[in-house]
Amino acid sequence: MNYRSFAKDVVKLLGGKQNISSLVHCATRLRFNLHDSGKTDKPAIEKLEGVLGVVESGGQFQIIVGKHVEDAYKEIEKVISSTETAEPVDEPKASLGNRIFEVISRSFSPLLGALAGAGMLKALLTVLTMVGWLSTESGTYFILSAAANSVFYFLPIFLGITLATKLGANPYVGGTIGAALLEPNFAGLLENGDRSDFLGIPVLLMDYSSTVFPVFIAVCIYAALNNLLKKIIHKDLHLFMLPLLSLIIIVPLTVLIFGPFGIYVGDAIGSGIGFLSSKSGILTGAVMGAGWTFLTLFGLHWGVVPIIISNLGSGGDPLSGMLAAAPFAQMGVALGIFLKAKDKNLKTLGGSTLLPGLLSGVTEPIIYGLLVRFKRTIIYVIIAGAVGGAINGLFGAKATAFAFPSVLAIPAFTPMGLYVIGVGVAFVGATLLTVFLGYEDKIKKG
Repeated sequence: MNYRSFAKDVVKLLGGKQNISSLVHCATRLRFNLHDSGKTDKPAIEKLEGVLGVVESGGQFQIIVGKHVEDAYKEIEKVISSTETAEPVDEPKASLGNRIFEVISRSFSPLLGALAGAGMLKALLTVLTMVGWLSTESGTYFILSAAANSVFYFLPIFLGITLATKLGANPYVGGTIGAALLEPNFAGLLENGDRSDFLGIPVLLMDYSSTVFPVFIAVCIYAALNNLLKKIIHKDLHLFMLPLLSLIIIVPLTVLIFGPFGIYVGDAIGSGIGFLSSKSGILTGAVMGAGWTFLTLFGLHWGVVPIIISNLGSGGDPLSGMLAAAPFAQMGVALGIFLKAKDKNLKTLGGSTLLPGLLSGVTEPIIYGLLVRFKRTIIYVIIAGAVGGAINGLFGAKATAFAFPSVLAIPAFTPMGLYVIGVGVAFVGATLLTVFLGYEDKIKKG
C-alpha cells in the first residue's frame, strides 16, 4: 500500500484539505472533522485500497483502515499541514448528542494505547502470580504493579489534559485540575474523616483516583470559563491570570459540587447496571452481547468507556463481561469464513483479521472487512453474542482491569473459568453458524 498516494486520494475525495477541520486516529480508524460532509465522495473512498469501511457518526467522518492507521495518519497529516491559504468555511453545528460522543471519543483516543497496555500488564501479573512464578510480596511485583496501575490511578490528570485539548483550553491547566483531586495533602484529609470545609462551606471528601465523571464535568466548566475570561481580561495578562483564576474558581467548585456529583452519577450508573444484572443477568447480558457490535459499527462504543472505567474503580465492571461475547462472536465468524472460503484472498482476509482479534481484541477489521460485506453473518454475531452475553450475565462475570476482550486478556476477568465458558460459546457458536449456514451464496464484487 502506497501511503503517500493513499493520503493524497483521501484528502482529495474529502473535498480538499480546506474542508478538513481536524484529524485524529484510534486503533483502526481515521477520524475526520469536516466543514462540509456534502463535499465528500464516500463511494470512491470505500473503493480505495486498504479501506475496510466508512462511517459517519458522532459528528465525524471515519475511515476504517485497520493496521494501516498510523502510517496513513502520518501521510495525511503531511498533506493537510502544508501551508496554503484557503477561504474560511462556515462549519455546520453538530447535534448535541454527536458533540458529546465526539468529545468522549477524542478524549479517550490518545489514552487508548496506555489503557490497553496497562490492562494487559495487569492480566499478565494475574497469570504470573496464579502459577506461582511471581510473589505478590516481591519488589518485582510492586514495580510492575506500579506500571500497570498508574494510568488508571492518575486517570483524572490524563483526562484533564486530553479533554482540555479537545475543548480548546490549556491542556496543562486541565491536567492540573485533575491533579488537584489527587494531591497528597488533599487526599490525606480522608484519614480524618469524610468531612472538611472551604471558607466555612462544608466539603464532602471522596477518593477521586481512577474516576472519570468528576474531571469531565470540571474541565468542561473550565473550558467555558476560560473562553469567558479571555474576553474579559486584557490579552497581556492572559499568561498568568487565566490559569490563576481558573484554578481558584474550578478546583474549589469541583471538590464542593462537581466532584461529589460526578461520583454519585458514576455510582448511580454502576448501581443501575448491578440492579438490572441482579434482576435478570441473562436478559441484560443478552442485550449487551447482541447490541455491542452495532455500537462499535457506528462508533458509539466510546460512550460506554467512561462507565466501564468508573465501574472498574468501584471494584469490577460487569458490562465488560457481557459485551465481551460480541467480539468473540465476531472472531468466530472470521474463523468460520477462513475455514469455509475457497477464494484465496477471502481466506487470507479471514485469517488476517482473526489473529489481531484473538491477540489484542481489535475486531473492527472483522466488522468492516467481513460482517458488512457478508451481511448474513451479522445475524450469527447477534445470536452468538446474545447467548454468550446471557451466560456471562448469569454467572456474573466482570472485568477487574481495562482490557479489550481477547485470549490474552482472559485473566483480567473473574470468575475466569465461567467467563471462558460464555465467550467460548459465543466464539464456537458463531464459527459453527458460519461454517454450516454459509456467509453468502456468492461473493459480491465491486
